[in-house]
Amino acid sequence: MRLFEPKVANQLFCCPQHNNDFTNRGTKRGRVLTPLAIVARVTRNGTQGNQEAREAGRKASNAHNALVKRYRDEDRAAGRMEWTEFHIRRLALGFDPLA
Repeated sequence: MRLFEPKVANQLFCCPQHNNDFTNRGTKRGRVLTPLAIVARVTRNGTQGNQEAREAGRKASNAHNALVKRYRDEDRAAGRMEWTEFHIRRLALGFDPLA
């Protein structure tokens, strides 16, 4: 196996298929994680709001954390780039998540 060497300065993946696979995996996971993250955040992980909101927040926080760990473990087992590394590389290229 040879090491990946980018052909252009902003290339993060060796081929378009790997870029698409990474993007598609992130989109699929994001559809599940985003609502959980929002509920966990607005309820402060189940410590704010009425009883029903607190319970929903605790469950959302626990599910979010379990899924993030599962996804991280899946990616590591498959030898994929970690999301932290991906984010570091994008920031180095000038990516602004709030733009």
